[in-house]
Amino acid sequence: MTSTFKQLLKVELAKALKNKFFITTLIIALLFALFSAWYMIDLYFYSLRGLSRMGGNQMIQALSLFNHWIGGEATSLGFTLFFTLMPLIAALPYGWSYFIENKSGYVKTVVTRSSKTEYFLAKYIATFISGGLVILIPLLINFIVVACFIPAVTPSTMYTMYHSVYHGSLWSQSYYTNPVWFVILYLILDFIFAGLFATMSLTVSLFVKNRIAVILVPFFLILVLHYSRTFLAYKYYYEISPLNYLHSTIIENPVNVWIVLGQGLLFFILTFGLTMRLGGKRELL
Repeated sequence: MTSTFKQLLKVELAKALKNKFFITTLIIALLFALFSAWYMIDLYFYSLRGLSRMGGNQMIQALSLFNHWIGGEATSLGFTLFFTLMPLIAALPYGWSYFIENKSGYVKTVVTRSSKTEYFLAKYIATFISGGLVILIPLLINFIVVACFIPAVTPSTMYTMYHSVYHGSLWSQSYYTNPVWFVILYLILDFIFAGLFATMSLTVSLFVKNRIAVILVPFFLILVLHYSRTFLAYKYYYEISPLNYLHSTIIENPVNVWIVLGQGLLFFILTFGLTMRLGGKRELL
């Protein structure tokens, strides 16, 4: 790693994390996460009041932090907006940057001091990190806020219908033995896929000459993958949509770790491979 690349990466990270689009998108994602927190905290206390009036089993292990934070619930509007729009949210902070810099001539001035390979590698890393952080930060804040009101009771298999994490679900054994580790694994998974969603926009910008399309094309591609599940109904019983497997609640089909790993590797190979290969050969405007 040359000193030039280190400096270039430092500049790219600063641009990725300190621009107005990152801040604005982060605020929007935070609003979704906090709206989910507000709804689930209110639902938790409403459930407690109902159980108290019944005077029976308080179902302590059924009502837990781990099925009330945004990554463990599937009922609030905040949850729906956050996970449905995740590919778009991840791309907004910095996925468009190469398109703008190439159009303005900034790229040409940078590569005269370094190289195309170093530029695109630094751009890829910065785009990946910005997309990952804009998703990870709201998830963490949601978890902390909900934890301030709802106890982190270890879930029990007696109440699987309330947790929607069943036998065979992704990391289900950890959920019922070490749920904090289970949450950490999902935070890492969401960070990685959000970063990959962001880099999809970077890759698309090598082909598309419209800023809006650079942001929207990856989102629509993920939506196509999401709705292609309908063609597999009653034929294939594992989840293939990232919009459904990036949270722990099973909405339709159980999650297979090999599908998640395979899609993640495919997204990385396509985005990183095309960006570095085509970017290195690209004639700059």
